[in-house]
Amino acid sequence: MQVAYAERSRKQFRTLVLNADFKPLSTWPLSLIDAEDAVKTIWLDKCNVIETWDAVFRSPSITIAVPKVIALRKYAPVNAEPKFCRRSILLRDRYCCQYCGKEFPSHELTFDHLIPRSRGGKTEWNNILSACMACNARKANNDANLSGRRGIVSGDGRLRPLKMPRRPTSAELLRAGLEFLPNDLRESFGDYLYWNVELKS
Repeated sequence: MQVAYAERSRKQFRTLVLNADFKPLSTWPLSLIDAEDAVKTIWLDKCNVIETWDAVFRSPSITIAVPKVIALRKYAPVNAEPKFCRRSILLRDRYCCQYCGKEFPSHELTFDHLIPRSRGGKTEWNNILSACMACNARKANNDANLSGRRGIVSGDGRLRPLKMPRRPTSAELLRAGLEFLPNDLRESFGDYLYWNVELKS
């Protein structure tokens, strides 16, 4: 199938996939698929087309508008419990070191155990937080300081987290993911991403 472009740039078309409740399946990464795959889903009658790009797919016998946004006909269950993984922890902590409060790219953040593993600390939501390399090295193998001013190094070199780590909800991670979307995705799909987010006055 060939694509007839109504615009001069030969960018690759992507399609946003919404669940049956018109919410994105995921936000970080955003639930995007190749437009050609979206056409296959449409052909199988598994989704409805909500919006199209200004371009068409053509074959010898048919012409199909390139889908921009589709919604599944049947609701796809979203896990109530978020997956315990690097991406989820970074999203929960908004890519910020939980000791100094500065934002970092993901490759400059490590994970710190509030109670070190050497002292019986477990690798779980309530004991893991994001830390920059400098703060992680400064804290070393010490327990976190849970008293005094947040983020301030006390006399014994212990750091206090800015907030205590906890298990986030899937909804919290979806909202957090929206904060980090590139501008081009915000411009293309913004109307379908923020309708259920509480507006601030």
